[in-house]
Amino acid sequence: MLKHALATTALALAASSAQAITVEFDYSYDTSGFFTSAHKSVMNAIAGEFGTQLTDSLAAITVSNSNIFQPEVGLITDQSSTLAPSQSIPQDTLRIFVGARALGGSTLAEGGGGYSAGGSSAFIANLNNRSQALPQGVDFGPFGGAMVFDTGTSWYLDDNVATVESFGGFDFYSVAIHELGHVLGVGTSAAWSNQISGQSFTGAAAVASYGGPVPLANSGHLDKSIKSTFMGNMQEPALTPSITAGQRKYFTELDWALLSDVGWQVAAVPEPETWAMMLAGLGLLGWRLRRQA
Repeated sequence: MLKHALATTALALAASSAQAITVEFDYSYDTSGFFTSAHKSVMNAIAGEFGTQLTDSLAAITVSNSNIFQPEVGLITDQSSTLAPSQSIPQDTLRIFVGARALGGSTLAEGGGGYSAGGSSAFIANLNNRSQALPQGVDFGPFGGAMVFDTGTSWYLDDNVATVESFGGFDFYSVAIHELGHVLGVGTSAAWSNQISGQSFTGAAAVASYGGPVPLANSGHLDKSIKSTFMGNMQEPALTPSITAGQRKYFTELDWALLSDVGWQVAAVPEPETWAMMLAGLGLLGWRLRRQA
């Protein structure tokens, strides 16, 4: 039985053939009922945003009597190792288990990925990076992962994340995209850590976007002094280690560059009008149905 360790990174509050990827959020471990329709609406917007921007080719994971694949969901249950039932995942699909519990301290959420598996050598090889042309240390190809949110936080749930109004509490959208970045390999994959030199990230796309090696706050986050562009405006990137109440973050050009450097094929950032309509839920980019169970 192969045990693939769960790698996670948390966000704290501060004093080949290219096609769209289906981002599928699985709520089956949300036993407390944290994810209301308002939470799920924000997650659907995120699934549409990232599913459209990530254009990659991920092989299907197909289980059988002899080939077993069990995603690790202990991050949600707060037990050392909790495995979901053995399951198949369709081609070009990321399955991300989400839930909530009291995280304590200043931690708002955590995200990462891990699994347990057994079977043929070909099956295990496919699990390692979904049959990407390059190995995991260069081209990260996960099944998905897990994300957990703090039940004690005062969350702001925006019914239209394409606009920003004054608000109190911590922005659920901003925190969720941060953790999704970790699930996708930023701060949690060998493809990320292999490009760290000293206190900087040296991936080619990120260096080109930033104009040089990118300063890090720690091994999994960008330094908070960094600014990057989102739709022509400067803002703090999503992948810095903390966020303040009342602050909205979007995925900046630098954040997308980080994903490119860990192996994702990333589409060109859409024009402001197209992006706003997409996140407003107008369906102009053909969102796929998301699992709501």
